[in-house]
Amino acid sequence: MSRKLLCIILIILVSCSKEHSFQRTLPDTIKDNTTETYHGKVIADQFRPLENIKDSMVLDWYEKEANYANNILNNITSRELFQAQKNASSVQISELTFTNDDHYYYLKKEAKEITAKLYCRYQLKGEEILIFDPKNYQTISSDTYYINYFNPSWDNSKIVISLSKDDEEISNMIILDTKTKKQYPQVIQNAWPVALGGVRWLSDDSGFFYEYVPETNSDAEDYLKNVETVLYKIGSNPKRRNVYFSKKNNPEIKMNSGDFPEIILQNPNDKYLFSNVSGASAYYEYYYTEYANLYNTKIAWQPLFKQEDKVPFFYVMEDDLYFVTARNASNFKICKTSLKNPDVRNAEVVVAEDPRATISDFVLTKQGLFFVKTKNGVSSKLYKLEDREVVEIPIPKPAGAIYLISKGTNYDDLWIEVSGWTTNEVRYKYNSEDSTFMEESIYPKKSTKNYDDIVVEEVEVPSHDGVLIPLSLIYHKDTQKDGNNHVMMSGYGTYAFSMTPEVNPLMMQWIDKGGIYAVTHVRGGGEKGDTWHKAGFKKTKPNTWKDFIACTEYLIEKKYTNPKKIAAWSSSAGGILIGRAITERPDLYAAAIVRVGKLNTLRSENTPNGLNGVKEYGTVKAPNEFTYLLEMDAYHHIKKGEKYPALLLTAGMNDTRVPMWQPGKFAAKMIQANAANTPIVFNIDFKSGHGFDASAEKRSRELQDMLSFAFWQTGHKDFTLKENSFTN
Repeated sequence: MSRKLLCIILIILVSCSKEHSFQRTLPDTIKDNTTETYHGKVIADQFRPLENIKDSMVLDWYEKEANYANNILNNITSRELFQAQKNASSVQISELTFTNDDHYYYLKKEAKEITAKLYCRYQLKGEEILIFDPKNYQTISSDTYYINYFNPSWDNSKIVISLSKDDEEISNMIILDTKTKKQYPQVIQNAWPVALGGVRWLSDDSGFFYEYVPETNSDAEDYLKNVETVLYKIGSNPKRRNVYFSKKNNPEIKMNSGDFPEIILQNPNDKYLFSNVSGASAYYEYYYTEYANLYNTKIAWQPLFKQEDKVPFFYVMEDDLYFVTARNASNFKICKTSLKNPDVRNAEVVVAEDPRATISDFVLTKQGLFFVKTKNGVSSKLYKLEDREVVEIPIPKPAGAIYLISKGTNYDDLWIEVSGWTTNEVRYKYNSEDSTFMEESIYPKKSTKNYDDIVVEEVEVPSHDGVLIPLSLIYHKDTQKDGNNHVMMSGYGTYAFSMTPEVNPLMMQWIDKGGIYAVTHVRGGGEKGDTWHKAGFKKTKPNTWKDFIACTEYLIEKKYTNPKKIAAWSSSAGGILIGRAITERPDLYAAAIVRVGKLNTLRSENTPNGLNGVKEYGTVKAPNEFTYLLEMDAYHHIKKGEKYPALLLTAGMNDTRVPMWQPGKFAAKMIQANAANTPIVFNIDFKSGHGFDASAEKRSRELQDMLSFAFWQTGHKDFTLKENSFTN
């Protein structure tokens, strides 16, 4: 044997010896022979035991999976390069809001603080005053509480503050006197303001509406069911609930136990109250009554909008109702009718549908009606209705997304918030006299030193059926299209939610390390209006992941990348998108990341929020909708012996939206079926929920996990698994 050949063999042997084995066996305690028959079709569900997270042996498996995940993730080299707030100020400000008398409230967190505090100032240049520090709530408790919601009263004399622990969405609410900072003695429990309608103050500030969750024990059959809208009067006993709107209280309105009833008051001078039956749907059923009926023994709610009227939001000016609708106008139109005798189906059209762009927002001020039109979800412009004519208002800079803010029809004030793929969110105040904008923000300035070097490319990709799918590509200007770039693909495609342009740390730091960030605007989202949503809904849901696959193939064909360099990611309902993309075309992806993802849709109705999800996904009780759910179920599409990409899944023990057994079952089945030597990593946070109120430390760790895992699995030279640190 020649010396050269011997050296080659030795190199191969050494390389093989260093390769980690990610093949694992599963304990019998998490498996059984469960089968279920749906409309004559038998479905095997081998990992059904994982749904019982109270079983000690099942919980032991989850704990071992979390340890396994952390052992891998913490030992990826160079992970410390990533920071959740890179290129940002050390001070974080969020949830900026204001009262009609120009008091600004916001949450602020210094770099070394664990939780944000609530501050206030009169006008932007006023003195900053600390209103509340959550550390002072239940000081004898070892739990860390976060402010996850707040709402000042109309006259700015009181403020409601919602406090949650361990990322739990259901919270306690307290009331503070804003002048004295004194806390009222009453604590309102079992509130869910962050998920539902929040707090709606009465016009005289004597009380407010909020949503009460009767059952908060996740083990109980009625968990998150039969939610009530309660009217709370300041100083009263919150345990003596004055239920105003609920399934039990309003049998004349057909609600199921999973619906969320809400009552709405938009402004203190409004003559009308509104109610709706909301949930996991783009459109709700709405009702109304005169405000004068507030204290009637029984309110006779009058029908206003049906779900098929497709109204996402509306505003009131005196007796006139202005509303956006997709009925007979997929890209939306703005209509007007009188609340004295509303005729929604024959309402006056004040802004007609534009076939090239969707109406994404509108507000009413004393100056008139302002609205936003957005093309493909990524290019927005501002307009005003003047003398029945639509007039474009030039804005300070091009905008991917524009959000409108006003005080209501009695005020001239109008603000716009502008963002883009390379533009940090900026708030401007509009001067209607000379049509100019002035930047008005208390957010710390973020560095934009790298943004000038970034290219944004907006393309449209033919999908499997020829429909053009918008695809946003963001990358460094020096990137070469040589088929060898690291690509991170994202998407969502559910609830008519649009992937609107914004700067985020995940994207920017992926690009900083030489990667291309790709945002797919797949069907099921709202980028191209109501028709776009319905084209990825129930029966048509496969379009969602087929669009994603088509975009992936486009990136490969056009030499942006190759399958060994592609990582795909999404979260929550986006788990359907990523789960089905990698089970249908595992050959296209090197890695997939699904954060708190929905991956077992056939069992969605058995989750706490499952009945609400029926409106978007379907129900197993209907034969045709059962087939839709089975088709979108990633768990049931895993094939034994298939070679799947590396997988990073996350879950939160306190998640009320996607319980941890959804990604848990998917992880277990993938570990058992996967024929490739790729890591299946399932990381559970036992003191977290859906991720809304995670601390800065948790966000930084999650960012490091996602980026380092994706770069490692797509072959970046700086990211490898440390030697002698990994144990099976």
